[in-house]
Amino acid sequence: MIEAQILKSREKDMVCLIEYKDTTVKGKKVILYKHGFMGNKITPHRMIVNLSHKLVELGYTVVRFDCIGAGDSEGDCHYTTFKGELEDTMIVVNYVKENICPEKFIILGYSMGGLITSLVSELTATDGIILWSPVSDPYSNFYYLLGENLFMKGINGEDVDFNGDRVGKEFFIGMKDPKYQPLEHIRNYSKPVRIIHGSKDVDVAYMNSIAYKEVLSDVKLHIVDGAGHGYDSIPYQEELFKMTIEYLEEIIK
Repeated sequence: MIEAQILKSREKDMVCLIEYKDTTVKGKKVILYKHGFMGNKITPHRMIVNLSHKLVELGYTVVRFDCIGAGDSEGDCHYTTFKGELEDTMIVVNYVKENICPEKFIILGYSMGGLITSLVSELTATDGIILWSPVSDPYSNFYYLLGENLFMKGINGEDVDFNGDRVGKEFFIGMKDPKYQPLEHIRNYSKPVRIIHGSKDVDVAYMNSIAYKEVLSDVKLHIVDGAGHGYDSIPYQEELFKMTIEYLEEIIK
């Protein structure tokens, strides 16, 4: 079963999907997915959709949403900021807690979604966190990803064109602000954190995940050998799904 909810965040409509097998298991084990930079609730190759189908069969409730300015939600690129995406995510978290009332609650963050999930970790109680290819240092990561020319244009107050996506000048605000440094916010998180990263990721190098591993107490890191940031082959995706499910079951037990 799939429910669609329209939530209000930043005075805009935000699209949120809730998927579960039937009402007898709804809310028992809830996974909230937070998408990445210029991403959405589907992901490349429909990865989170395909994983969701597997999780639903295992009795999980999966919640996916588009931040304001992303996917099917209202707004444009100028709404894609660290502050705004954190606010959007907390709107969904609070909706889940108040309306689905999870018995177990885990957040799965991909790429920049891992950064936002890390910020959320100290704002709400969760039973664990899963990170796919997470960003550990926004300034250096986006400098590397966008390249010096585009990055400096953004820092200097211009919108930039990144592979056909318009990145608003607002996105570059707060790159070095302590409020948005994920390692500083997640380092005191005491519940399990499980991380998966591709060894050939050229967008967010797997050293980012090693940085997370160094500051956390209950943490495991699985490297998918040969995979890039998009896990661009079915065997890579199958390994990603397998390890995600194993980690979820480990956290839930």
